[in-house]
Amino acid sequence: MFLTKDTIHEKYPIYHHPEMKGVRRKELLSPNNASKNFALRAYIIEPGGHTSYDIHSHEHGVYMISGEAVVKVGDKVLLLHPGNVIYIGSNEPHQFFNRGEAPVKFLCVRNFTSSL
Repeated sequence: MFLTKDTIHEKYPIYHHPEMKGVRRKELLSPNNASKNFALRAYIIEPGGHTSYDIHSHEHGVYMISGEAVVKVGDKVLLLHPGNVIYIGSNEPHQFFNRGEAPVKFLCVRNFTSSL
């Protein structure tokens, strides 16, 4: 068993990546602390920020907590609101953007069965 707790977004570590802007990430569950097969991470994207454009072999499940995010998955562009859940399959190109005035927060679960 492993127990952790979320925190205020200012305490989230900044996620340093050359193709990201204004992204913070906190690992809630992962192979680094408890789970061997999946990770549950919380992301915060500051206004004007975005994740990198990614394509990889693992799947994602994303649950929107707050703010409004624009997500591009392949050729589709969606506006996500709190309570929305989106599945992103393996090898689907994707990127999240915060075009609003408030931070975006979402949970992301991903598997480690196909690759690290």
